[in-house]
Amino acid sequence: MLKIAIVCGGGFSSSALASHLEKDVQAKKLENEVHFTFIPASHIVERQDEVDVALLCPHLEIFAKQYASSFHIPIYIIPPRLYGLMPVDAFIEDAQDILAMYQNHPANPMHFEDEPRPLRVMRTTSHRKHNA
Repeated sequence: MLKIAIVCGGGFSSSALASHLEKDVQAKKLENEVHFTFIPASHIVERQDEVDVALLCPHLEIFAKQYASSFHIPIYIIPPRLYGLMPVDAFIEDAQDILAMYQNHPANPMHFEDEPRPLRVMRTTSHRKHNA
């Protein structure tokens, strides 16, 4: 099972996003394949063993760079254009691809080769589908 954390500072929109994604997982009957949870940024370092990958809210880019060496799981900044707009399938595909890239080349924060800056990402679907 792929366990994905949605990470934010305050947690209002991100906890709602994690809840929404988890409801979509249940609606699509993917409970045995994937699980979304919210973890506050202030606790993600000590709770990283609970998940396989951490998707950080866009405003945590500086946090991700500061604490990158504290992680042994991949961390990825959700591009602002995608935050809350992508369907659950796209979040899952991006998380799977980030995890696979990290296993081959562990470096944080992770990003797709053609997307080094989250603010410049213009796609509205998973990276996999966008580049298919």
